[in-house]
Formats: sequence, C-alpha cells, structure tokens
Amino acid sequence: MSGAEPRARQPARRVSGPARAALVALALTAPAAVQAAEAPEVAQACLSCHGEALAEGAPPIAGHSSNYIQLQLVFFRSGRRKNEIMQGVAEGLSDNDIRALGKYFASLPVPDVKPPADTQADLTRAGEAAAARHRCAACHGDAYLGIQAAPRVARLPEAYLAKALTDYRANTRPSSGGAAMTEVAGSLSDDDIKALAHYLAVLP
Repeated sequence: MSGAEPRARQPARRVSGPARAALVALALTAPAAVQAAEAPEVAQACLSCHGEALAEGAPPIAGHSSNYIQLQLVFFRSGRRKNEIMQGVAEGLSDNDIRALGKYFASLPVPDVKPPADTQADLTRAGEAAAARHRCAACHGDAYLGIQAAPRVARLPEAYLAKALTDYRANTRPSSGGAAMTEVAGSLSDDDIKALAHYLAVLP
C-alpha cells in the first residue's frame, strides 16, 4: 500500500457461494441511510453491514482510525485475516479503494452507543483488573477509544470482543500493532477473555 501501483478491481463474480448470496441479500435490504447516500461508491456495500444498522456479528467501524481500517482490509485481502464475506469483499479492492474506505470511515463520528445494562458487577471488576494487569490502556487509550493502529474497543459487542481475543490468542488473527495483541492474548485464560470482553462492552 505504500508506493505500489493500485491493483485493478476484480469483477464481482470472484465473490461466490455463500458470501455472494449474503452480500446480495444485504444490498437489497440495506436501509437508505443518510450515511450511505453521502458515502463514496466503494463504501456502499460496506454500509450494508457496518452502517447505522449493523448486520449480525458485524462491529461498528465508524470513527476507527484510517490506519487501522486500511490494515484490516489488507489483512482480509491477503487472507491473513479469515472471514468468508470480508475476504470476498476485500479481494476486489484496489489500494486506492482501501485508502478511500479508511479515510471515509475514519471521518465518521464514533457511534453514540448506550452500553447494555451491567448485570454482572463481579465480572466487570474482574475485567477491569485484567485490563490493568495487561496494560490494555497503553495501546487503546485511557477511554479505550483507540490510538492509531490500535482500535477502539470500548462498547463494542461483547461476543465480538470475546471472539477477537480468542482469535488473537490462537494466532489466527494478525495484530495491527506488530505482534502486540498476539503476545498479550497468548497469556489470557478463558476467564480473562470473558471478563475483558464484558468489561469493555459495558464501559460507560
């Protein structure tokens, strides 16, 4: 992505099977949101899952740093990060597309998401202690809103956070900040992951 010639966009037929069916269905049912109308053309399909209404399992990406968004798209495009739908989408993106997507989503405000009610205070305290022990704020910021390649993790869906940490621990998801997340997650227990995911999801 640095100085390389932009790759020609691949035809849509490269997205096949379940991935293509899911994308077509999402495109047909996507709400006509103001964000989608103002987005660059290449972002239209992204907003079907990551717009004002999130698809199941899709995290909000508005307000993440451009650096982080670009890295994730490069990881999906190369196959280093595994997800059938996202790999199908990213393989047709040129470097210029990826830059445009990073710039666009980084320009959007961080979603004003009200955290779910915290009904597990003991688990929250355990997660807060684990976050301090592993110095999570050093990379993600005191409010966990992200710094450069380290993404925002505050108030993301709990199941998404748990899966991300599990994938980092298994070394099946590449870290966007060197090997930092792989190293940190490698020492996490299942209880640590559960507590951290809960704590971050319910942050006020």
